Amino acid sequence: MIILTDKILLFLYCLGACAFFAPDPVYAAFSLAAAGISAFNYTLHSEKFCGVALLLYGCAAGFFPTGFCFFPLLTYDLMCLFKGRRERLWLFLPPGILACVLAQDFLAGCLYYLAFGTALCVVLYLRTDNLLKLQETYRKVRDDSMERNLLLQEKNRTLLEKQNYEIYAATLKERNRIAREIHDHVGHMLSRSILMVGALKAISKEPALSLPLDQLNDTLNTAMNNIRESVHDLHDESLNLKEAVDSLLKDFTYCPVSLEYDMGFPLPSSVKYCFLAVIKEALSNLAKHSQATAAHITLREHPALYQLIFSDNGKGMRKEETGDGIGLLNMKERVSLLGGTIRFQTEKGFCIFLTIPKTDDRKGELPL
Repeated sequence: MIILTDKILLFLYCLGACAFFAPDPVYAAFSLAAAGISAFNYTLHSEKFCGVALLLYGCAAGFFPTGFCFFPLLTYDLMCLFKGRRERLWLFLPPGILACVLAQDFLAGCLYYLAFGTALCVVLYLRTDNLLKLQETYRKVRDDSMERNLLLQEKNRTLLEKQNYEIYAATLKERNRIAREIHDHVGHMLSRSILMVGALKAISKEPALSLPLDQLNDTLNTAMNNIRESVHDLHDESLNLKEAVDSLLKDFTYCPVSLEYDMGFPLPSSVKYCFLAVIKEALSNLAKHSQATAAHITLREHPALYQLIFSDNGKGMRKEETGDGIGLLNMKERVSLLGGTIRFQTEKGFCIFLTIPKTDDRKGELPL
């Protein structure tokens, strides 16, 4: 846009040369030709077109000197077109000298006017060139700054996700430790107390102690049941799905299996155990029947559902076999209990597509 503004300014300046002589149709023709050549140079940026057009224009100006009135405008086009290759501008020096010789018939005032216009052309070009370089530098600095900001934001997001995941993993490990402590200490103490109460009931001969011992035995059994339920719940919630799947794949040596994990936390325990059971069954079938050399597992959480995709490059199976296997039936039953869907694809290997919808009341309490 700046270049276009400079060209319009120079074109208007060149039109002012008509104040030194009476305009005629030849002058009008040259003005239209100069404007057309400058416009095409602005849009095409073709050295070949510029050279041919200026050569023809110069030849015509040799016969009609009024064509030299637009020399400043066409000089600006030359400088713009050969930017970065200014050594080629020397090729136009002989035609320029010839133009000065042919323009001797012009009035001295017109020649001075055109010389000043040429100097103005050079000044405008240098100013515009420096301004464009500054704009290019500014855009580069701005883009580099935006890129660094995006990289920093991505690093910060990754660090936050890693920190949150480490906190989540540490929380699950602590829950698992607490469950083991309760089971190993409190549970054993309650079991011993129940055995001792049973022994006391067996050896006690006094009727007055029978009812208190029965009540104590019932209280201890109730406490034992509550402890078992609490330990079971803590153990279910302490399962880390990613670590569990990584452990399975680490022990699986039949063929390489890659994992793509993209799930948030916490996850409902019912979903975790369902996915884990399906993956175990899929790996078992992979080793027994597929003859595959590679497999891939995708675990992904979407806004409305949880997704598992298992695929291998084995031989697959016939469609009539997909409904007969006990393992596949177990998969379907587990998924149906959670309101999900499961599909099997047998072309170009064996694939499992499993989705479980999210529900507000799912807290890991559905059947496993």
